[in-house]
Amino acid sequence: MSERAIFAWKKKLRETGNLERVPLNRKYRKLDPEKLVRYVGKCPDAYQREIASEFKVSTSCIGKALRKLKITIKKDQGI
Repeated sequence: MSERAIFAWKKKLRETGNLERVPLNRKYRKLDPEKLVRYVGKCPDAYQREIASEFKVSTSCIGKALRKLKITIKKDQGI
């Protein structure tokens, strides 16, 4: 535990009266989550790379957005 952290907590307690964490409100920059949900509903068998090319973003962006929206896409392996 560093002294700096303790001083920061003391200052926060003095100023706000509690030590609760403030939730981060991060916004999507390139990708509209509503459009993504509609697209996945319309094309549930699309690969992430196909979705990425449709929205002109990277596959990692699609993966993070799907994870944040709690959408899982499973592929049937066709035995």
